[in-house]
Amino acid sequence: MKTSSKALLAFLVFAGSLLALTAQEAAPHAGKTAAAEKRDRWGTAPAPEFAPQRILLGWTADPAHTQAITWRTAKLAETPQVQFAVASANPDFIAAAVTVAATSGSLDIGMGKTVAVYRANVEGLKPATHYLYRVGDGRNWGEWNGFRTASESARPFSFIYVGDAQNDIRSRWSRLIQAAYAKAPQAAFVLHAGDLVASGYRDDLWGEWYDSMGFIAANIPTLAVPGNHELEKPAGTPKSGTLPAIWKQQFSYPQNGPGLDDNESYFLDYQGVRFISLNVNIMENEKNYDAVRPAIEKEAAWLEGALKSNPNHWTVIYQHQGMYSMANNRNYVKMREALLPLYDKYGVDVVLQGHDHLYARSRKLAGGKIVAADAPGTIYMISVSGPKMYEVDPRFEPLMAKVIPHTQMFQVIDVDGDRMTLKAYSSEGDLLDGFQLEKHGRRSVYSALPAAH
Repeated sequence: MKTSSKALLAFLVFAGSLLALTAQEAAPHAGKTAAAEKRDRWGTAPAPEFAPQRILLGWTADPAHTQAITWRTAKLAETPQVQFAVASANPDFIAAAVTVAATSGSLDIGMGKTVAVYRANVEGLKPATHYLYRVGDGRNWGEWNGFRTASESARPFSFIYVGDAQNDIRSRWSRLIQAAYAKAPQAAFVLHAGDLVASGYRDDLWGEWYDSMGFIAANIPTLAVPGNHELEKPAGTPKSGTLPAIWKQQFSYPQNGPGLDDNESYFLDYQGVRFISLNVNIMENEKNYDAVRPAIEKEAAWLEGALKSNPNHWTVIYQHQGMYSMANNRNYVKMREALLPLYDKYGVDVVLQGHDHLYARSRKLAGGKIVAADAPGTIYMISVSGPKMYEVDPRFEPLMAKVIPHTQMFQVIDVDGDRMTLKAYSSEGDLLDGFQLEKHGRRSVYSALPAAH
């Protein structure tokens, strides 16, 4: 046989094998061979229109036994679902995966476009356990990510706290959240004190936020309180206190708030700490105070109930606007009148805030005055994680132990029994400030940490 004939025969054999393989892969459920079944275990890329995007963890209930998950796709999937299993280094963990159905909906993202959105709440989980999970529709799957349930008791844990991201998120905030994760990769959650984006209705800005969070959002739960920029509306739209649909779709939180429309206040108990997310946007415009007074009184009554019923050792409140604002031309007198008596009465330990685009930490305060390190009182903090910066207003500077302007910051807070430690870092990972609280009954003893520059 001539060389050319041999080459032609070899080509025909190869082409026939390729066609057979292509046909087999095109109908993966029709008479699979053992080899085809084995190949399927390695997975295939999801179709672009059904590829899970913007996966975010949160909680709507007890973090020791539940986990809430949200995500979206370009087109609506018929059978949205979550698969989860106890984590294992053995890749066969997938054989034990349990499937939970998700609810679906549609979200208008502007410019005549909509996306499909999904929500699932995984229940009946074991406390203090590492799980792996993926989201999809049974055929199109995202990657396996992980989460860890809380303990039922007050075990040590850490969390990350950041102030306003807001501007140039992809270009200049992304490095900050990456540095925070590098410093505390085992953080139980990331707490955002409002103004996560500059305009809460803009889907493209939320896209930058998710791009910057990367895999962090899918592996570490998010606790967030809305800031004033989350309330921004498109040009020509009447101003209102209504949060955009995108906020409600993506964030998960317990529905135990004061029952006010678009208030989004809630509390969550985590390993010995009651975290209270307090939406104080309605208290920002003091000229309109009389109109919103009934809502403020209702929120204050709810807050008192959440503080009075707290069975935990510690109380942490996070809100957007600062009780002792450190930026120019800000002084929320009415907010202090409504809230400070409750903070003092029920021994709130720390209040985490944003809004002022600088870093400031108060001394221990009670009744608006500095008190002794071992006296009942509260530490008030303001921080900024994004690149937008404001100048310092000296009005409340005497109450502050530390003020750092023009610096992107993040904080890592450790809770260990009777001790709470906060360390404040720059985006370069330098320790710039810190303090420690040590509990003795209902009182705590405050001490500053030496900062290393």
